[in-house]
Amino acid sequence: MDVGSATLLLVGTLAILSIIGVPIGLSLAAAGTSYIFIITTSLPVSAGIMFSALDKTPVLAIPFFIIAAEILSRGGAIKRLVLSIDAQIGHLPGGLGVVAVISTIIFSAMCGSSIATAAAIGVVVLPELIERGYPQRFSLGLIAMSGGLGILIPPSIPLIIYGLVSNESIGKLFQAGIVPGLIFGALLCLYVIVRTWKWPETLRPKASAKERVQALVAATDVLILPVIILGSIYGGIFTPTEASAVAVVYALVITAPEYQRQGIRKFVEVVARGCVTSAAILLVLAGAAVFGYAMTDSGIPQTLVTWIADHKLSVALFLICVNVLLIFLGMFLEVISALLITLPIFLPLIKLLGIDPIHFAIIMIINMEIAAVTPPIGLNLFTLSAIGKVSVSEVFRGTAPFLVIAFIMLGLITFVPSLSLMLVK
Repeated sequence: MDVGSATLLLVGTLAILSIIGVPIGLSLAAAGTSYIFIITTSLPVSAGIMFSALDKTPVLAIPFFIIAAEILSRGGAIKRLVLSIDAQIGHLPGGLGVVAVISTIIFSAMCGSSIATAAAIGVVVLPELIERGYPQRFSLGLIAMSGGLGILIPPSIPLIIYGLVSNESIGKLFQAGIVPGLIFGALLCLYVIVRTWKWPETLRPKASAKERVQALVAATDVLILPVIILGSIYGGIFTPTEASAVAVVYALVITAPEYQRQGIRKFVEVVARGCVTSAAILLVLAGAAVFGYAMTDSGIPQTLVTWIADHKLSVALFLICVNVLLIFLGMFLEVISALLITLPIFLPLIKLLGIDPIHFAIIMIINMEIAAVTPPIGLNLFTLSAIGKVSVSEVFRGTAPFLVIAFIMLGLITFVPSLSLMLVK
């Protein structure tokens, strides 16, 4: 089969199945299987590829981190975290808005999921922001955008998947996300402070020294968890997979009193929710492996490599094209799907152009953050819409000013590789 026919088959099948509502994981698997069956007339090949994609130890980190996040968010730990930070800085201009961003950064270091982060912080902080006089639209946009930090600051599930597909070190990918994540968070905090400087209605009395200490002590167990996860990984004590299992156990320990009060039924529901989310992600990962195999076998990436070599495309122009493509795809695909569909194509191209694959990973993640708050499929928009009981369009209007910051961040990461690589190097 020639490249043109293979492209039409793969992309056409994927597009048709997605349009009629077939889940993206099954659409990817079906498109890849169609190509494999035409070439080899053997369906078991696809099953073997799917099994091999999931038969890797690092894959276990995905369900562990998701379940840990669910346990923490439903077990009262996030509320204690937010109250602790609020007691320290909530009286300052833009205080509660900054509290929302800092809480997001800390929870991101335990979670790895953009949606889980936006939901966990949104449930606790959004009502309080509105009650203290912050405009609803501003509050919705702030949490939707800062929730995207959940896939940039390690441990990040998309970075784990990137490492699995590209065979890059997951530990180094985690290191690469730290500085960009903190810079992005700092830019959001700065915008909140400048924007709310003349909003006296948002200020509240300063907490007493005793109240600050009590709030800090109450959240100490939650604040220790990011130290355990990241410290154990970078200290060589645990692998990312082992650290994810430790995170689940630790989350169970610190939330046990709350679940004892709520009852075993509530705990089972929380774990079941985490398992369903994990299964959906793993299905997409397995389906994308089949699609990627078919894509590579068809010669599509190799054709693109040859085209770039013939036209002498510069690195800067290539990265601009990549950003435009990812932003466009992010409007119609959720984060992991867009990552898995494009990565098999991009990997040979960045190798040809000499782009560091770890730097490229952070570029893709920033694009995925933008995708998470871009309609019509931006999942953070739907998450905040459900929490705030408002329309998705209302959430997006609130997000628009923060998108400007996201695009500035994308430009910095794209053209200043040292921001991503300084800890790795």
